[in-house]
Amino acid sequence: MTAPFLAARALDLAVGRRLLCGQLELELRAGECWAILGGNGVGKSTLLHTLAGLRPAQGGRVLLRGEDIAGLKRRAVARRLGLLPQDSADPFPSNVLETALIGRHPYLGRWDGETEADRTLARDALAAMDLAGFETRRIDTLSGGERRRLAMATLLTQDPPLMLLDEPTNHLDLHQQITLLQRLRALADGGRGVLMSLHDVNLAARFCDHVLLLFGKGEWQGGITSSLLTPELLTRLYGHPIEALHGTDGRTAFVAH
Repeated sequence: MTAPFLAARALDLAVGRRLLCGQLELELRAGECWAILGGNGVGKSTLLHTLAGLRPAQGGRVLLRGEDIAGLKRRAVARRLGLLPQDSADPFPSNVLETALIGRHPYLGRWDGETEADRTLARDALAAMDLAGFETRRIDTLSGGERRRLAMATLLTQDPPLMLLDEPTNHLDLHQQITLLQRLRALADGGRGVLMSLHDVNLAARFCDHVLLLFGKGEWQGGITSSLLTPELLTRLYGHPIEALHGTDGRTAFVAH
């Protein structure tokens, strides 16, 4: 069996003296879509940054295709995984197409410019995020939702086999949330790997085949979505009563009392 896209081995993660994850074991393989669920401040963003190699763990290892991420150059890491942060900073003025093309930087030499193939890839990514025709718009004229979709288009332009996404539905309306998650699900079905933090349990249940539950104080559980998303575990996860409602179409919705 080939090595998983991403693996955490006995990973310990802490902020100060507060343990977020203890001895975390995780394997994400091609074709899988994972959700990270947990309350505010439990460490979802910190974990994603650690798995992307941007923050050191307190113990254990993170492996990309069987190689320790700590020993890989950042360009090599960027060709294997892409990270969508929770919020995007825009320190320099640019237009939408120029911003999307940032996703091609891991593949360019120091003095290389983008090719027409790169531009085509960026335009296709913008179209996929309903931003066709926005290419020359300045990014400081975009709404919060449009800026979020541009960040996603930049990640699509990067075209990594593994995508780590921190609350990808931030600032998006209901239609755009579903459209984005359908695309991420399709990318996983096409052989990519997807790991994302979400606040909406029902979106995780609908689009993700695996979940990682972070309870705090180092406790976690990971596995098949249908096995772990139960009212009992979710009630403990969020510290609030959760009930499951079963629809006639076979879907289950989780609601808070």
